Amino acid sequence: MLRHMLLAASDSDRARQLISSAPLARGVVARYVAWESAADADAVSRDLIDAGLLVTVDYLGEDTTDPDQAAAVTAEYCGLLRQLGAAGLSRGGRAEVSVKPTAVGLQLPEHGRKTASENIARICAAARDAGTTVTVDAEEHTTAEATQAIVAGLRQDFPDLGCVLQSSLRRAAGDCAALARPGSRVRLCKG
Repeated sequence: MLRHMLLAASDSDRARQLISSAPLARGVVARYVAWESAADADAVSRDLIDAGLLVTVDYLGEDTTDPDQAAAVTAEYCGLLRQLGAAGLSRGGRAEVSVKPTAVGLQLPEHGRKTASENIARICAAARDAGTTVTVDAEEHTTAEATQAIVAGLRQDFPDLGCVLQSSLRRAAGDCAALARPGSRVRLCKG
């Protein structure tokens, strides 16, 4: 319930401004959100890469309930990848993107899994053009099955597609064994 309230509040420009400008919240937000617009992504990514780090960019948002919103999020990712590629930041996977399936349509009432899979494929194609990769994020345990199916299906065309698994799920060891193969990437998270 709290999670849904927070997500709803994040969609409100007024709530976002109020929370992100509050002195206490500003420090917390700055620890986890490096920039607020795609235009800022180049500078922050360049600073991190110049410091010898690899960068994962995630366009924040999930629980998309509208096909147009899923398409808009997909377009944001593709634009961001073109931008990172044009700036020379994505070469060799130095900067990649991480995508939440629910942000690109997984929970749409009609054809959610198909929509998410098609949108992630578009993002993967844009990443390939930019010289980098995509990692599919883990979300709630209720989306684990669909997420694994999407990743397994897309790896035929995008064998370097990464996947995040929640290590606390009983199924994690089996999922890891099924997804870990030469050239693939699996990242474990505590979630």
